[in-house]
Amino acid sequence: MAAERVELVVKLDGGSADLHYVPAFTALDSAHAISQALMMIIHFAQTGEIRRRNFKDLETEVLLKETRPGSFEFVYDFSEFAPYFVEVYGKGLSNASWKLIETVFKRATGLAGNREIEEAEGDGRFSSGDLGALIQAAEPAVRRSHSVINHGAGAIQISVVGDGNQIVLDRQSKDYMHESIFNDEARSQRFLVTSFDGRNRTGRLFDLEDEQAYTFDLLPDADRKSLTVIVDAARSYALREKGKFDEKMEAVCAFTSVDAPDGRKKRLKVFAVARDYAELDIGELPNVSDAPQRIGPEEDHDDVIE
Repeated sequence: MAAERVELVVKLDGGSADLHYVPAFTALDSAHAISQALMMIIHFAQTGEIRRRNFKDLETEVLLKETRPGSFEFVYDFSEFAPYFVEVYGKGLSNASWKLIETVFKRATGLAGNREIEEAEGDGRFSSGDLGALIQAAEPAVRRSHSVINHGAGAIQISVVGDGNQIVLDRQSKDYMHESIFNDEARSQRFLVTSFDGRNRTGRLFDLEDEQAYTFDLLPDADRKSLTVIVDAARSYALREKGKFDEKMEAVCAFTSVDAPDGRKKRLKVFAVARDYAELDIGELPNVSDAPQRIGPEEDHDDVIE
């Protein structure tokens, strides 16, 4: 039996889009970039492979079905078939590809992803390293998806039929993606360690006070004690009884951060970890200067995405 198809609507809202026209270059640039991100994510959902280029060679299909008048809409169409996700969950996940699309776009723009995907990442069914690598691969395309914002439209709304959630790209998410500030102020805080991938020393920390999750990198200079504490806390979290938390899942981390222009922390750079503040051995601070350093817009690396 043929797999069901999913219809995904990309709606340009505000600006000249409300007058039923948009600048061709910026609108099609956004549509092209969204297509690239969709191809990466859907191909991963179907195969577990992260592909950054040569999409024309893949069997994965993302079709542009039609454009619609109104606030200007592009309608994409793709197969719901996602065998890799079926294997990850052990049973089917409804709208699996869409929930992964939602997670990648939202996490790339500094928001929490789909609840079911994040739960699977937290309990170890879905590798945080694989998800992080997918988000990193898709980031240039997600960033360029904002091309039409401020240049023909005020926002982009992405949704699928039958699901109440949507992705919103707007001026705030554009600023978030295009500018970063390296904040080299050393701070320490207690976090819940919800995941860690030892292959690339990345994971997720949850701020219990602000109820905010962060991606982090455990820096190469961090000692073995720091690595052990992170690994033990992540293991305790993965093995927890549902809904139960204790101090074994927590760690005190010393870190600097990469921040958005509005002050939100985009990524934490952890250089020391302990169970308690009294045990935290910060040692020599990594690359600390007198003031935060602004990092310019990141390169899109369009040449590696086809």
